[in-house]
Amino acid sequence: MKIRKDRLNCIYDQYSNQENRLTHALLHTIGSSRWLFSKFLKDIVSVSELPARENYEISTQKVPFSHGDREAEEIESIPDAWIVDMSGNLGVAIEVKDKKNSLRLNQLRGHADRIADYRNRYLLVITPDLREPDKVEELRRKRQTSLNIVWKSWDQVYSWLAQLAGKRLSGRPMEAFLISSMLEYLERRNDVLGFRGIKFPHGFNVQDAKLILNSMMEELEETTRKYYPDLTKRRPAITTFSQESVWDCFGSDEGFTKDLHVTLSINEKAHDISITVPNSAKKAWKRLKEVFSDDENQKELFSILKDLRDQVPHLFVEFNQRHFIAQRIGVRDGYMEFDIDTLGPPFRKRNSKVKEFPLWKHAIIDAVLHKKRINGQVMFKARFFLDEGNGIDKPEFIGTAKSTIKAFKPLYHFLRKS
Repeated sequence: MKIRKDRLNCIYDQYSNQENRLTHALLHTIGSSRWLFSKFLKDIVSVSELPARENYEISTQKVPFSHGDREAEEIESIPDAWIVDMSGNLGVAIEVKDKKNSLRLNQLRGHADRIADYRNRYLLVITPDLREPDKVEELRRKRQTSLNIVWKSWDQVYSWLAQLAGKRLSGRPMEAFLISSMLEYLERRNDVLGFRGIKFPHGFNVQDAKLILNSMMEELEETTRKYYPDLTKRRPAITTFSQESVWDCFGSDEGFTKDLHVTLSINEKAHDISITVPNSAKKAWKRLKEVFSDDENQKELFSILKDLRDQVPHLFVEFNQRHFIAQRIGVRDGYMEFDIDTLGPPFRKRNSKVKEFPLWKHAIIDAVLHKKRINGQVMFKARFFLDEGNGIDKPEFIGTAKSTIKAFKPLYHFLRKS
């Protein structure tokens, strides 16, 4: 097998367009090793057979067997990259996107036409979308031919590379270097990846936290709608409490400030998943005051909280009083937060390091019952400390987040009772 990649620009000749840079990096990675090249075609493109004596050409932003870069205003159907063999047997057209929901059906049709003369035709589409875009399936339905249409997410490409990196590559130092370099590049371009865990190897910063939280919110949207059909809206943008914290929520069509909502936040020490009772949620506040005014309702609430506590590593309760400047800038006037383990059994476990201080229960009850003519909100928060493990720095933590959102369902419905 011989791989010609002289049609690729020099590895150091970077494109100004970020999407083209992504394509350029991937093609140089796989084109620099026959082993990686074969693995890519078999594992990612799903090519079943690769003749060992065949010669292959890789190119980006060009028509195969030509040297000039394409211009954006020229032929629309030139794919971002090609992999073809010299005998006209295999033709792989590759379309790359670095933004979700950005595929165009006409563009994909043009790519399909471009490789019509190859005996084994593949159209590989790589995007950041969490699920296969509708336009890929639509093209598949309309092209009832021998064209093989393959979609992969950048997250799947990353996982494929990570799986290869996990193998013993002591006899392949070049491949180990290529894979680790591409993984590092994709991690820097984490806007194209799905949720990869909550971690800040270079220290917490707001921009990284926003990217992590956004990817998390996108993957949790379906789960949230399943258990809370009324909570279908997110905020227009992820908000920062300060330079130390970011948050977003799933709220109702009325607006997240007017009813209960599910809030997710990340700060330098922890990640919280919460049920929030905002100041303007009149029905929820009426319900909360009714609960704290009746012993039986209180017992039911704390029984629900006990069940919730058994399903999360930490459970906190918060009361927050604020006022706003120009309706936008929140200023905290008073704040109370306590670990529910401080209330003692049945919340506090024997091995807990939290000291009992039952007074917090009376404090939250009094704060709720006496809330009047102030802007106050209550939050019930499942907390995951970043330094406690829990797999929070791994992609699999999304499963824990989904389970936690489900665990809040009894509390949510209890607070919505009229």
